[in-house]
Amino acid sequence: MFKKFSLILILIIAIIPEVYSIEITWGELKLIAKNFKFNSSLYSTKNKWNKEYYPPILDMKEKRNYRTIINKSSKLEPNFDSKYRIISFGFGSGAQYFFMIDLNSGIVYEGIPSSFGIKYSIDSSLIILNPIENMYWGNDDEIIP
Repeated sequence: MFKKFSLILILIIAIIPEVYSIEITWGELKLIAKNFKFNSSLYSTKNKWNKEYYPPILDMKEKRNYRTIINKSSKLEPNFDSKYRIISFGFGSGAQYFFMIDLNSGIVYEGIPSSFGIKYSIDSSLIILNPIENMYWGNDDEIIP
């Protein structure tokens, strides 16, 4: 879906036990998750915004369903990768969804639903779905969506 974006899904909790078939406790996974670090400067951007606003291209029904929020957001300054505007919103049952608008062309990209939101910055091309710091750990040391 995103050809030139680095999209990292932080799914340590789901992947480690299933892929490696090892026994690991929720407490150990919590410790791994809290100490997980990465260098976002490896994903620095080279994009530039041309400071012109283009009308968003609403070429699919899903995009037209959210046309009000997309149209309003397309008139704001970039908040991701120097030329994109990310719009995130909840859509029931604790799930979040997002769209990304290329402010240089008006192209609207659909995002991927997440349970714990997304993390991004204007000076990086990295999007993190379900960032560790947004996860809520219950009393039994398990993740609660």
